[in-house]
Amino acid sequence: MTIQQQFISLDCPSEWKQALTGIRHSFGHTWENCYAMYLTTGMQTYLYCFEAEGVRIVCPVAEREHGGAVDIVKPFGFSGFTGTGSFPGFHDHWKEFAKQRGYVCGYLGINPLFHCSSYSGQEDVFHYDAIHLLDLTLDQEELWANLSTNRKRQLKDWSRISADFIFDKLALIDFFHAQHQKFFSSKGAERFYSFSDDTLSFLFNLDNVLMVGAGGPGGVEAVSVFAYTDDVGEYLFNISLPSGKEHSSFLIWYGVNHLKELGIPLLNLGGGQGGVGEFKRYFGGKELPLCCSKQVYDPQRYRQLCQSVDADPDDLSGYFPAYRKTTQACLQGGSYD
Repeated sequence: MTIQQQFISLDCPSEWKQALTGIRHSFGHTWENCYAMYLTTGMQTYLYCFEAEGVRIVCPVAEREHGGAVDIVKPFGFSGFTGTGSFPGFHDHWKEFAKQRGYVCGYLGINPLFHCSSYSGQEDVFHYDAIHLLDLTLDQEELWANLSTNRKRQLKDWSRISADFIFDKLALIDFFHAQHQKFFSSKGAERFYSFSDDTLSFLFNLDNVLMVGAGGPGGVEAVSVFAYTDDVGEYLFNISLPSGKEHSSFLIWYGVNHLKELGIPLLNLGGGQGGVGEFKRYFGGKELPLCCSKQVYDPQRYRQLCQSVDADPDDLSGYFPAYRKTTQACLQGGSYD
């Protein structure tokens, strides 16, 4: 049996895209997303590609250095291993590959839409949230029926409100650039959403990134951003002024309808705790568990790094890797636990 494993770098976009051909994947797997995130983090980023007996499995990863050691992390977004099918023993092949690359450990996403049991060892899997997934293959009446009573009440003026949506991309981009740092900081989420202007400019000018806004007498008050592949759409961001909070449900409902018209079969609204999760739940989607994979490839080096900062190397249930807890922002690879 011949097994091929390789890294495809960001310098090879055509090879990256070719490796994804025929594989169900999300926006987080794409070269475009990973390049955009590189413009913020500066981390060397690759698409891992495994091929054997007609099966191809891929996953984007980014390298980062700490104390002379290198570990890997998923780039921002919903990615993780995805492939043309399952492969017995794949997890062992992947871990050996990572060990040969000299990595200490890895924090990887698990996409519940595309994951197979052979892609991760059960001992490495940790649950931390849930995503809310809408089936856009349902007809319009079914999508409406699945909305909560409160959401239907909020959307009763849909025809009137949607007539005034803003699609001037330059205006929406300017608003996002001007307001996103203040908005995310007010939500205590700046460490998750700290993007450079280059990242945002690159993302927002992609053909498969949708922006829609709503406003008032003073101009734009809220913007929602969606990205999509042929397999799934994703609700990336929403920012608003205090006066624009009431627009959020209308903007998401626009995204639902627009992506459905494009023939995108699913919309991942993402996760979130507390009120954020409840807000998304009211759209009536299916709730799927969101997990991550925490893997140690060099136990001795991992233990040394943890002990150097008084972290417990045997506790994988919290922030991972434990030796980075006080030094890394989540966009640059921190655990979401």
